[in-house]
Amino acid sequence: MNYVKEAITIKIHDFEGPLDLLLHLVNQYKVDIYEVPLVEVITQYLSYLDAMKELALDLASEYLVTASQLVLIKSRRLLPTVSDEFEEETIDLEQEILSQIDDYRKFKALSIALSEKHEARGLFYSKAKTNIASDDVTLLFDKNALDLYFAFSNLIQKKQAEFRDHHNTISSDEFSVEDKIDRIRVILTSRTSVQFTELFESSKSLDEIVTVFLAMLELIKNHFLDFKQEATFGNIILQKTKGA
Repeated sequence: MNYVKEAITIKIHDFEGPLDLLLHLVNQYKVDIYEVPLVEVITQYLSYLDAMKELALDLASEYLVTASQLVLIKSRRLLPTVSDEFEEETIDLEQEILSQIDDYRKFKALSIALSEKHEARGLFYSKAKTNIASDDVTLLFDKNALDLYFAFSNLIQKKQAEFRDHHNTISSDEFSVEDKIDRIRVILTSRTSVQFTELFESSKSLDEIVTVFLAMLELIKNHFLDFKQEATFGNIILQKTKGA
């Protein structure tokens, strides 16, 4: 398929987050979101991060988390297809990130529309607001992927500060997701649970931290691990599932 797009030029300016940047890149192509050449978009995204790095600008941790997901997708696309299952998993990963971009596009458009309505409403006078909130309202804790995302975001910020304070240099060691999966399995050989942060205590670089996190997600996806968080922003406990 021939894609019609404008010349893509990465400009260093503030984006509201990684999905905002990805939507900006996707919009350069004059096709539906689900038809864009995702590998090209990923390359542009990584180029933006490189440009930020060269200018010594601080990069929010969520950009690095998204980058790790995109690198996994790109690496799978560059590798030869070894099986139908491999191809299906790769397509699922691509559809998941594209779905996130599409949802973000819809919410951003809705946000703009609501903002315009708010400005228009501001031209009218009305009576003071009435507080109708109930004192006995309680919020239920809901376990979802955002818990892991926020925990990882906080962790990587602390690790960045730790590496900077101790003047750590990035090692040349290469880490694979498979090796980290084996390490987590070994840790849980004689235990049924482990704290989220404990798995990253020995990590010496951001690359290693991201690799451990990807290994953790893979084990959760394959139902080897489950997790719980008893309070909002509290400690996350990873548990070995009954069938593991």
